[in-house]
Amino acid sequence: MKPDIYIKVRFKTNEEAGRKTSLKRKTPLGPDFYGCPLMVDGKAYDCRLLIGDKEIELGKYYEIPVKFLDKDLALPNLTLGKSITLWEGKQVADGQIIKICI
Repeated sequence: MKPDIYIKVRFKTNEEAGRKTSLKRKTPLGPDFYGCPLMVDGKAYDCRLLIGDKEIELGKYYEIPVKFLDKDLALPNLTLGKSITLWEGKQVADGQIIKICI
């Protein structure tokens, strides 16, 4: 999958009312992604975080490529530096857009 954007993001720890566990590679063969809504200005866009074979630890910053299920809906509402939130039944991560792939 080719990414639509890159985000710099930090997943909240369990103590911060975030996830209880880190994000791990989904399967031994792929595709290695994590699906969740990405929130921008109160609007949610379904996406896949392309984590590859990385384990994403809570409380640390990562630069992660993102693929939208409907990029034509999402991309017109995104700009560099825009704040984002990742949602998993609650706010689990905060970050910002650092690159838009056109």
